[in-house]
Amino acid sequence: MGRLAWFLAALFTVAFTPVLAAAQTPAPPAPAAAPLTVEPYRPDDRTLGSATAPVTLTAYISTTCSHCAHWHVVDLPAFKTKYIDTGLVRLVYRDLPTSPVRIAMVGTAIARCAPAERYEAVLDALYRGQARFFPEWEANGWLVAGGEAGGLTPETMNACITPESMAEVEARVDRSMAEGIAGTPTFFVNGRQVLQDSRTFDVAAFDAVIQPLLAGR
Repeated sequence: MGRLAWFLAALFTVAFTPVLAAAQTPAPPAPAAAPLTVEPYRPDDRTLGSATAPVTLTAYISTTCSHCAHWHVVDLPAFKTKYIDTGLVRLVYRDLPTSPVRIAMVGTAIARCAPAERYEAVLDALYRGQARFFPEWEANGWLVAGGEAGGLTPETMNACITPESMAEVEARVDRSMAEGIAGTPTFFVNGRQVLQDSRTFDVAAFDAVIQPLLAGR
């Protein structure tokens, strides 16, 4: 993994745009702010669930976000069983790397390098592995374990981590920031921001938003 380790070291010596550094976790909008709206789905999004689901949950996430990890590991399984596995909700993931931004960008690039159907496996490994990464700041092993969960070899990961792939991540971040997304996790249901003042993202919190949309089905 020489090249990956080298690239990580290089990331700490170069400067990214200030707008990237501004994306910290958590940073919810002020309570008085009106809910934001976004496109529920774009062709370059990674998704989980049926494309014909009546409800789309769009989640802006970061691989280094501890709140995202808690939601993904603790809350998402019950949500998936109730809504995604039953074809009622399609989950759409969008990238917004947060502190440490440069490491999060590499995690994002590795997750997107995996086949689309293995993206979820990479995310799960990265989120579950945060306990390994943060205490020792051992990013290389954490990222490699995430990639391997998605079926990536060290050689494939090396090929994925390039200035070009970082530029693609940065372009998606720029778009998210332009839409007003200020932190992670941030959620939208059918394109409208929800739970913006909440610190709870369990299935019960989403029930209040999603159930009215499913009424009569």
